Order: sequence, then C-alpha cells, then structure tokens
Amino acid sequence: MKWTAGLALLLLPACVVFPEVTDRNARILAMGDSVIAWNREDGASIADALERRLGQPVVDASVPGAKMRQDGLRGSLGFSIPEQYRAGRWDAVIVNGGANDLLSQCNCTRCDATLDRLVRQDYPALVNRLDDTQVFIVGYYGAAGDRPGRFNSCDNELQQMERRLTVLFADRSNVHVVRVRDAITGRPTLYDNDRVHPSPAGSRVMAELVARALVANSSPSR
Repeated sequence: MKWTAGLALLLLPACVVFPEVTDRNARILAMGDSVIAWNREDGASIADALERRLGQPVVDASVPGAKMRQDGLRGSLGFSIPEQYRAGRWDAVIVNGGANDLLSQCNCTRCDATLDRLVRQDYPALVNRLDDTQVFIVGYYGAAGDRPGRFNSCDNELQQMERRLTVLFADRSNVHVVRVRDAITGRPTLYDNDRVHPSPAGSRVMAELVARALVANSSPSR
C-alpha cells in the first residue's frame, strides 16, 4: 500500500500532494490529520499497520495538517478532513481530527466555542454524510512525559472532545470512539522524536486498537 503524501508537520506542512487511491477494491477508508498519516513514507502508518493486521487493503486519505474545518483551496487539497472522503462502497471509515482546529483557532485556551463546533457541528455532519457506514473515531493520546510536545497544552481540550463525542454518539450503533489514550500516554517509545506524532510502534498500537473495534463491530459487506 503506497500513497503519495505531503510532509510532515502537523500544523503547516510546506507541501502536500493529495493521496491517491490505488486499490479500488478496498472497503476501509482512513481519514484525518498527521497522527493517522505519520510513518506512511516507511509503510508504518496506522493505515499500513491496520492493513497488515486485517489482511485487507486500507485506503489512506489522511493529510498532515488537516482540520475538521478548512475552507478554500487548502480544503480541496485535503486539509479539510471531511473533504478527504471519496465515494466508495466502504464497510468502515476510520477518522480523527480536531487537534489542529484547537491549536490554530484558540491556542488550546478558552476553547469552548471551538469545542462546541467540533462536537455539535463538524463531527455530526461528517457522520451523517457517511450514512450507515461503520465509523471509528480515533481519539488522541496525552503527553509522552519525558519532554514537552507542542500539543501538550491541548490535552484537556482533547480529553473533553473525546468524552463529549463518546456521549454524543452513544446511541448510534454505527459510530465508535476508539480510545488510544491509555495505551499510548506516558510511554516515550510510542512517540516520534517530536513527542507529537506516533513512532512506528505507536502507530501499530493504535492500529491494533482500531482493528479490535472494527472486528467487534464488523458488518457484512454491502
């Protein structure tokens, strides 16, 4: 599985090429920001690890720096997570997002309005667009603990977002919030050197959690 993707920084990559679909028979789509995309150049992203774990192709449309809400040209280039969606007969869609919105819009301080928009508008709109497809929302992890990362100040907001999304979608049988925080937080070997993104081992751990949720909630192919 190889898709061309842009480099690298979670917030402002210098150059991004929208990932190309290379397997038209895939039934799983991954969308999101650089937490999903990280390690893709080495074939070790969350989508890569999930593909190996499940033994079936996964289309990775994630783009570093993407937000849940990004308009204009940047949105059309994949920096809008909802716009990463492409039509297909998907059995499952894996998605994350919101950290870049929180950091860029409110600097992870006094973020009530941004949190409300993410939880009440952006995620519901995306889930509704996916109809009855099984949707797996991947939460964020906390700090590595050994040295600071750029998103450490966002931890409270990201925890709030995950809790609120879990409550919001509790009655939706096709929507599942995958908690990765307990498995990753405070384990430096699961972080890249920037202490923001996952190491290949971290991507594998998250992929395993997603795989377990996917298998537990699998439905027959449509």
